[in-house]
Amino acid sequence: MKIPAAALLTVALIGSAPLTASAPISASAAVSAVTASTVTTKASNTIKVQNIDVKLIFDGVVMQPPAGQYVFMYNNTTYVPLRFMSYALQKSVSWDAKNLKVTVAEPSSSEMVVIKEYLMNVTNDSSFRAKNISLNNVNASYVFNGNNKALPKGQSSYLLNGSIYVPLRFLSESVGNSISWDQKTKTITANSKSYEENNANVNSNSNGSSPTASTAPTATADANGAGSGSAGTGSGKVSYESITSATEAKLNALESQSASTLMGTLGEYLSAKDDATRESIIAKGKQQISSFRASFNSIIADAEQKLNNNGYSTAIIQQYKDAFEASLQGGIAGAKSFMN
Repeated sequence: MKIPAAALLTVALIGSAPLTASAPISASAAVSAVTASTVTTKASNTIKVQNIDVKLIFDGVVMQPPAGQYVFMYNNTTYVPLRFMSYALQKSVSWDAKNLKVTVAEPSSSEMVVIKEYLMNVTNDSSFRAKNISLNNVNASYVFNGNNKALPKGQSSYLLNGSIYVPLRFLSESVGNSISWDQKTKTITANSKSYEENNANVNSNSNGSSPTASTAPTATADANGAGSGSAGTGSGKVSYESITSATEAKLNALESQSASTLMGTLGEYLSAKDDATRESIIAKGKQQISSFRASFNSIIADAEQKLNNNGYSTAIIQQYKDAFEASLQGGIAGAKSFMN
């Protein structure tokens, strides 16, 4: 099958994963990603639904998904955005675009920095606008805390604008956290393990005080931007390892987001019925590429500033940049060889 060059321009960015200096993707891996994406698209189908007005409470705090993410019902099943829900429960999420695998696990300290920054950008705005949305079926596999989990028969997962949606009950049973759904009030209530443990400790105290709702997530960064739990030198100076590990966690999160988003865009392109729609999707893909490049540059600039502020060598910054460009060029080369 010969895929149009415009579609391969979108696929090429999948070749930018991972964005760390350690493992740029090979051209053959890029071709495999193209092939896997194409096969999945052929087997996929699209559903059309309307989002529903839902209240979400995490650890006693009302939150709403980021713009462009929704909660909806399909075949009497409630679907939720996986990454948002997992982050709100303080779980890490990684996306293997090549193998179409999602892994949800306990986060490392550097991953927790990314999660907290993500949650700081969510909103508690309760305003609701009904919207008709179309989602593509994605045949992904799931690993929760090291265990493979399969979706119940008759249910699937869906992809929209780079976000994967899964059934709420499936997530509740797989992630190992308390998640409840009140059909009458349309409320989803979920608690992280740390929140439940804290409340259990409060209830066991003899002073009889009642547990209070947690506050919205706040940054635990010092003036240099490193997490308070990061290893330091004892003099207020942030360690080199803390800065680079936090940077690589952000790059990995960006890689996961870019891969899933661009694969969804490819699916839309291959499913398009007319040239006008294809042109629109191409334009969107170019905007996504520009956005991810800007995010990469922002992460790198932030890391470079922190390294300079703490008196460390910035040589690794060039390694990050070189790995990014090498991965991108490898993806483009693989896409071109696949097209020829």
